[in-house]
Amino acid sequence: MSLKVAFHTLGCKVNYYETEALTGAFRREGFEIVDFQESADVYVINTCTVTHLADRKSRQAIRRARRRNPAAIVAVTGCYPQVNPGEIASLPEVDLILGTAERLSLPEIVKRKMEGEAIAAPVNPYGQGAVFEDMPWMPEQERTRAFLKIQDGCNQFCSYCIVPIARGPVRSLLPGKGMEYLREIGRSGYKEVILTGIHLGLYGLDLHPPSNLASFLVDAVAIPGIERIRLSSIEPADFNDELISVINENEKICRHLHIPLQSGDDTILKKMGRFYDTAFYSGLLERLRRLMPDLAVSTDIIVGFPGEGQEHFSQSYNFVRESSFSRLHVFKYSPRHGTKAAEMIPQVAPEVKEQRSRMMIALGEELSAVFQQKFLGRELAVLFEKELQAGAGQDCSGLQRAGGFPGEYLLWEGLTSNYLRVRASAPGSWRGKMAEVCLEKSFPGYLQGTLISRTNVYEPTGHNNG
Repeated sequence: MSLKVAFHTLGCKVNYYETEALTGAFRREGFEIVDFQESADVYVINTCTVTHLADRKSRQAIRRARRRNPAAIVAVTGCYPQVNPGEIASLPEVDLILGTAERLSLPEIVKRKMEGEAIAAPVNPYGQGAVFEDMPWMPEQERTRAFLKIQDGCNQFCSYCIVPIARGPVRSLLPGKGMEYLREIGRSGYKEVILTGIHLGLYGLDLHPPSNLASFLVDAVAIPGIERIRLSSIEPADFNDELISVINENEKICRHLHIPLQSGDDTILKKMGRFYDTAFYSGLLERLRRLMPDLAVSTDIIVGFPGEGQEHFSQSYNFVRESSFSRLHVFKYSPRHGTKAAEMIPQVAPEVKEQRSRMMIALGEELSAVFQQKFLGRELAVLFEKELQAGAGQDCSGLQRAGGFPGEYLLWEGLTSNYLRVRASAPGSWRGKMAEVCLEKSFPGYLQGTLISRTNVYEPTGHNNG
């Protein structure tokens, strides 16, 4: 019988991509992949350490793995052991640790451990000679959208952030290898690919000769089979004329950009070590929206940064409101040992952070609802991801009257180019397929619509990814 391995992933899209690559590596070595809730011979926990909460969740996952099979090998990888190898190694539940480098060697290391070899896998800090770890793209049967990591590392060292220590300096996937993976993604039937990285906007800076994200995108949009390219996150200062022009001129590039703000107050931005102020940020938004009126812009906001008084928070809150974001990701500041902000005073009281977090989250929900409502009555292409429980409280009578789709109706959910979540009823399986939907009703977190019967739109093509 084959050995069983289970994975648990915390953190960002980059981590999830890397887990999928590790899954493929273990499968090639003859392991059977099972759910983390099942008993397995090996448990791999791919950790995050961006906050204390992420650390705690990582430790909880480690303990759950040990309880499920006391005889299993528990391997911990990712950012947490890279930053705090001694802390992870001291946990009695942990058998192996590996940081954020050379992770494709993990299946071999696990096998050697099983054979009784005493394994020493030191976690080494990054130096300037670090190279990009090419973790080949693997098809993921549970996803209708493909992820591709093309960049790793960060040189920015914001005062609150541990990521440059966890991930090392900027490194990039070679453009030719990236196009090879994208062609494979296109052949596999995925209609959307999400390009990910730790500091994606600096893609190509380290290459010889240097390249950039704009030139990568120019080649990527020409790959057959892929209908959408989504960018995971771009720093404000990385939007130069060339990149803006490429995004604007290529409809394949999704009309959704995640542009981290972190604070809407200039004093706090300066303390954070960010390389822009609110005037620059608002000017960037104005330019992008003038070129692409349907553009969705989501952002990250930190509340309770050291020294954030009520006047700073109010300024940030008002700037966020005026910026009309489509979605907010709100974080309560969490001190990270080894960062400048951890030593700053005064630190904000936990109850104040909680109050500000709730206010900002409520504002985000309000802004999301306003953005959704702008598209009522519009027809937008939706890439369907999953079937929901039949009916789910939705009124499907309009679709029945429209006709053109014989058969039993099911409720499907998917995303538009500008990251609107849409639900619509349709017959049969629409997983991994794209269709035009007329958006008719707005609900918290999603829009309800009706599929439009057009033969040229709905002829099934490619694979179903299911």
